[in-house]
Amino acid sequence: MAAAGGPSAPRPSGLVMQIILRRDLATEFGWPVGPLMAQAAHAATACQHVYAAHPDMQLYLAGEDGKGWRHMRKVVMEVPDEAALRGIAAKLNATSIKHHLWIEEPESIPTALALVPNKRPKALKKILDEAGADLWR
Repeated sequence: MAAAGGPSAPRPSGLVMQIILRRDLATEFGWPVGPLMAQAAHAATACQHVYAAHPDMQLYLAGEDGKGWRHMRKVVMEVPDEAALRGIAAKLNATSIKHHLWIEEPESIPTALALVPNKRPKALKKILDEAGADLWR
């Protein structure tokens, strides 16, 4: 707790950005960790840019106190392969859950998907569970 008159601690929004990567890029295609990290960063940055005006993105970045960027929460998840990643994107497209599927160019390879920060609604949990999404380990 902050001292009286001192700076207050940031107040978390409770929103979390999920970033989903394809595990097969590492296991079957031999991508090193660095390029995989870049794919996650690309997806998150693109999602942030595309949905900059979305209220949940604004709250995530600003927080309730203007300090949201100091305590952003992200979760990196994995799916087995391209089919699973595309399946998640297709199911999300049928909902109001905003996301961005990152396609690595010039190869045209879908590598990662980032979601607008959220509180993991039941519909999202179901989609991720059905696709076999799990925390990246």
